[in-house]
Amino acid sequence: MRRRPGAFAVRLFGACALLGAAWGPAPVAAGSLPISIAAPRAEAIGAGVEAPEAAGILVSGNPPASVSRLRGRVLVVEFWASWCGPCIESMPRLDALRKEMHGAGYAERFEVLAVGLDKRVEDAERFLRVRPVSYPVVVDTIGIASRSYGVWRMPATFLIDVDGTIKQIYHGYGPSFGADLRGRVIGLLRADARRRAQLAQSTGNP
Repeated sequence: MRRRPGAFAVRLFGACALLGAAWGPAPVAAGSLPISIAAPRAEAIGAGVEAPEAAGILVSGNPPASVSRLRGRVLVVEFWASWCGPCIESMPRLDALRKEMHGAGYAERFEVLAVGLDKRVEDAERFLRVRPVSYPVVVDTIGIASRSYGVWRMPATFLIDVDGTIKQIYHGYGPSFGADLRGRVIGLLRADARRRAQLAQSTGNP
């Protein structure tokens, strides 16, 4: 006589089926990360939230090369990987923006930090030999920073103000990315310059 599954087995099977539906394979666009347990963390990251730490193994550029050590500057943090197609376009745009801002006298007030998600440092280094950039690039091989920032698609770009708060988040890369980011960066730099001028005037130290 064939035994019918007990209530516990039925419940267990149902739970597994639901989990399979929620976490099963899904189509992934080129240059995107598959949805993972890190994705829901993105809900906690938004404008006005203090930017978490992001650091790693420095593979290009010069220190300082972490969010904490770059606090006090307008900072662009971009998460990327050697297999990210759109990163081939976004990283040169960020490099051009950095060079423009530094040339305009903001070398001490603006920086770009790239955080690579490759599991092997060698893959990131190979990418950068072909497509070098001037800003610091670190590789977070264990994914601590990407989980803290809730990265679910790449490139993922975070604009951070001098006080360490996130001002804007970009998921992916599109035609309007460069111009929009540039305008916001200039706005933050000018606001910071005004604050500094007002502080100097109030303290009598021009």
